[in-house]
Amino acid sequence: MVYQSSAQKAEDNQSSGIMLITVGTLGLIGDIFFLIKNPLNMPMFNKYLTCGVMGALFVLFFVMGILAVKSYKIFKGKAAEEDTVFDKITGWCEEELKAEVIDEHMYDDDEVYEKLTDKEDLYFKRTEYIKKRIEKQFMNVDEELIDSFIDGFYTKVFGDEN
Repeated sequence: MVYQSSAQKAEDNQSSGIMLITVGTLGLIGDIFFLIKNPLNMPMFNKYLTCGVMGALFVLFFVMGILAVKSYKIFKGKAAEEDTVFDKITGWCEEELKAEVIDEHMYDDDEVYEKLTDKEDLYFKRTEYIKKRIEKQFMNVDEELIDSFIDGFYTKVFGDEN
């Protein structure tokens, strides 16, 4: 699963909420028009059954839109907290985890002493070391947030080596 930030979730919920509220409102207006005018000259039972089912569907759209807008407000608050944590991790990593430090200490915890030459192995070893250091410094941070951060930080520190 790919990490999705709270800001992205908030944006998705906002656009979904607006769209659902709009469709629900327009659908209810159309449903009421259909119920009153009966433009297709449907028999009475079919008209009420169709309008009842469609009306329930459009009310459901409207309610789901309101719930999505409420979720938008919740995710907007979480996004601000997430940005603060992200900034703290960025600042700490820029001070503590320079390329030389990572390359020097990434073998400390392992029994593997030979230097890695394969770029892929080197990437995984470096990111593993960065993750361990971040998790040690920032204890209660979401693992997916850390993984997302590491991808960008690795490219920033080591460039397009990989």
